[in-house]
Amino acid sequence: MALVSLACAKQEVVIKVDGKVIRHQTLQHLVGSVLQEAGVVLQPADVVEPSRGFLVRNGLEIVVHRALKVEIQVDGEKRVVFTQPTSVQKVLEMAGIHLGRQDQVDPPLDRFLREDALVKVTRVTEEIVTEKYFLPAPVERRPDPSLERGCSRVLNSGEPGEGERVVKVVYADGKEIKRVVIQDRVVRPPKSKVVAYGTLDTISRGGQTFKFRQMIEVVATAYGPSVGKYTATGHRVQRGIVAVDPRVIPLGSRLYIEGYGFARALDVGSSIRGNRIDVFFESEATCRKWGRRRVKVYILE
Repeated sequence: MALVSLACAKQEVVIKVDGKVIRHQTLQHLVGSVLQEAGVVLQPADVVEPSRGFLVRNGLEIVVHRALKVEIQVDGEKRVVFTQPTSVQKVLEMAGIHLGRQDQVDPPLDRFLREDALVKVTRVTEEIVTEKYFLPAPVERRPDPSLERGCSRVLNSGEPGEGERVVKVVYADGKEIKRVVIQDRVVRPPKSKVVAYGTLDTISRGGQTFKFRQMIEVVATAYGPSVGKYTATGHRVQRGIVAVDPRVIPLGSRLYIEGYGFARALDVGSSIRGNRIDVFFESEATCRKWGRRRVKVYILE
């Protein structure tokens, strides 16, 4: 009778789990059954001390070591591994993840994980590519005293060359992150473009010789008294007054205009942009006769 009472007597155990201490009375004989009875749900990777098959005795202390949750980012997806504290390398082995020679892992493989963690695996690959590219033709400039200053003439258009480079391209998860030139060579050298530029800075017109700083070709349009009596600079309009784009011909410049004669750049206009000028005539008939024409303008010294 005493033996039966002893066998049926409840035993008290202490369960340590999830930061709590639980005192539990039980008639169960195995640790695993006690935990189930106490409502402690175990995951496959949880570790119980003593083991789940251990016989219960009064005063027994049962400790549940919860598994860590490790998320692994790899190949565009997330994998989850539950494990006891261990190294990053072991976690990857458990997940069946094989690393390439240049793959990068964060945290490092030898890092020991003691709490939930995120492990990122970056796949690093390389490829060798050959690229062809153009070599621009260099420009060789030669002075030509027969050309007016500001003029130029192409003597030889030249020819671009061709180069070839061998490049190592590095990718991280399929995205290019680095390019390293391994070899670079000239397959065909370029041929220079030869341009003659004018150095002639004096001209003779109407028995007069004068020096000029620059010659430019412009489109010249005539305008007459109907536009007003004064220029944008406050000068009274008269023959010899020219409207210019100050970015091309500075205001105040002395000019010689083919077919028109000497002039001063003393006016501007909203429609005067770039290589365009307006020349003043005192009658509408003369304006119509001039019309619109392309002329050479000499900016005098």
